[in-house]
Amino acid sequence: MSPTADDARREAGTTPAADFETDTRSLRAQYWTTEPAELLGAVTEHAAEGGGLLAKAEGGPRRALAAALAETRLLAGRVQHHGLKDREGAERSFRQAREAADEAGDPRLGAAALGQLALLADPSGEAGAGMLAEARALADRGAPDGRVTAWLAAVDAERAAGAGENERALRLVADAETALTGAADDEAAAGWLDWCTPTGLGVLKGRVQLQAGLTGQARRTLLYSMTTLAPDEHAQRSLVYLGLAAIEAAEGEEYEACGYACRSLEHIEACGDVLGVRAALHAYLHESCVADLYENLFPSA
Repeated sequence: MSPTADDARREAGTTPAADFETDTRSLRAQYWTTEPAELLGAVTEHAAEGGGLLAKAEGGPRRALAAALAETRLLAGRVQHHGLKDREGAERSFRQAREAADEAGDPRLGAAALGQLALLADPSGEAGAGMLAEARALADRGAPDGRVTAWLAAVDAERAAGAGENERALRLVADAETALTGAADDEAAAGWLDWCTPTGLGVLKGRVQLQAGLTGQARRTLLYSMTTLAPDEHAQRSLVYLGLAAIEAAEGEEYEACGYACRSLEHIEACGDVLGVRAALHAYLHESCVADLYENLFPSA
């Protein structure tokens, strides 16, 4: 009689639940390097597997599986929202992440899911504000985590900027920066919350500063953010270059804006546009250098 998959796992010292958690971490790492449609297919299949395993699990393994499933659903929602611009799909995934986080008894995962849902809501509406307040209350129930605190402050800043409350948005970004700095060496901080980074906050801060007419400050913010990036962080670098292009365009410096837009496109080619930056570059297509490079990189776009 041939050995079963479970027999092989026992011999290797692993379990289906442990394998699922390992694969979850692997998929999370692929977010920055894999085309959104390709990654979403893998993540969707992985989530279906997790749902099947969860239905059979009990006790501690069930909670661990539910946490990994919540993280998987969060990843799916991020790909749908940022990579594919599928708001309905993203909202569904984030709600499923919240349900799985509740099953896992993990307030931090639940707070993160609610924060993502708040980002999808009308920035001036009560629904999003209510979700953010619920997220903060939920986060307070878990172990203190500066990274989660920073993420929720960033969400609040994003919403404030969307409502035109630039001064409040900048105060909230400063709060997020302080919280994230405090979490830098915290081993207990949520490792899966890898999308809340100093560079990401810098891009948000620069965008709000530009919106507030503080172009000089916005330029300095983004140029500093560029110095924090590793050479292979193409996705984040494309966002920074796009922000710099917007700053130069706002100041009427079309040549400089064109140059930054071209650099953004080059990094999109390297990373596969995992953050959906390409669509935002349409504003620069009237510039011949951008249009030519765009056509060379994306002839079918």
